[in-house]
Amino acid sequence: MRLELARLVAVRPEVRIIEHDVVFGRNQALHRAFAEAAGVPRQVSDYVPAVFIGSRHLVGEEITLKNLLQALDGDGPDTTPVQVGAEEIEAAGLAIEREGSMLSALVIAAAGFADGINPCAFAILIFFVSYLTFVGRSRRQIVLTGFAFAIGVFATYLAAGLGILSTMSLLRSVSFLHRAVYLVAAVLCFLLAGLTVHDLVQVCSGAPSAVKLRLPRRLTRLAHAAIKRASASPYLAAAALLTGAVVATTEFVCTGQLYLPTILYMLQTADDARRPAGMLVLYNVAFVAPMLSAVALVSLGTTSERLAALTKRHAAAIRTAIAAVFLCLGIYLGMGFLRMLGLVV
Repeated sequence: MRLELARLVAVRPEVRIIEHDVVFGRNQALHRAFAEAAGVPRQVSDYVPAVFIGSRHLVGEEITLKNLLQALDGDGPDTTPVQVGAEEIEAAGLAIEREGSMLSALVIAAAGFADGINPCAFAILIFFVSYLTFVGRSRRQIVLTGFAFAIGVFATYLAAGLGILSTMSLLRSVSFLHRAVYLVAAVLCFLLAGLTVHDLVQVCSGAPSAVKLRLPRRLTRLAHAAIKRASASPYLAAAALLTGAVVATTEFVCTGQLYLPTILYMLQTADDARRPAGMLVLYNVAFVAPMLSAVALVSLGTTSERLAALTKRHAAAIRTAIAAVFLCLGIYLGMGFLRMLGLVV
């Protein structure tokens, strides 16, 4: 585009070119406002690079010397620059922000849900329900305990996320550390995506014992011991709440693998300090949603055996979803790192 515009100025030295870089949010709003004022079709209004000559609009490969000259000299709309005011630019910025917020919310909810159906998290809940059934607890007690357990997990993960979020926010002021975190997170996402694909192959080939991404046996035994102690408590709901916190801490080495890159995504897409905290709540609501769904199924009469069979039947789909989330986050964070180095725009 710059080459074609340079050729245009060479033959038409009276032409004045004003360039706006849409890397900056304010220029994205300006671009949207210009497109709306020039009547550009919505499906191409956000494409870049774009050139406006009066109400004429050229984008991408359309930006050639021939087309630029035709836009200047041709019949039709005059070449008076499109005029947009502060109100139009503000409205366009708000529209972009709404679209970005909706997309970010969908991405974060999808990441939280994928993390929630992670076999590491779900297997512990199934054991909890199974053990409560084994010791003779009623269905009502199992349901109340399951909800208390999920609340304990939610509160612990939210607290951990707020701590990570605060740390990452501080690191943003140190450019070297900020870039290093993005690079490490991107590489980690690609590595975990590869390991998840490996586990997918093992599950599909009938060798689930060979999977790599699983909760270490020592931590599994620790979580099981906490559940057994809680099941014997006369204050079952309170014990389940605390057990949820303990189990969330022990399984964080497995489920937390998706948490850190998602928090970095939250920071990257947020324009103010309040939005990431709200996104954390959304992530954790989506994270415990599968647990709450399982508890609801138990209240309707579903046994822990059926829940286990359900997760086993959909194990391949679950790992495919997790691998896809890792891959997408890895690409996004990797591009963010390259942007920090000025290698891409």
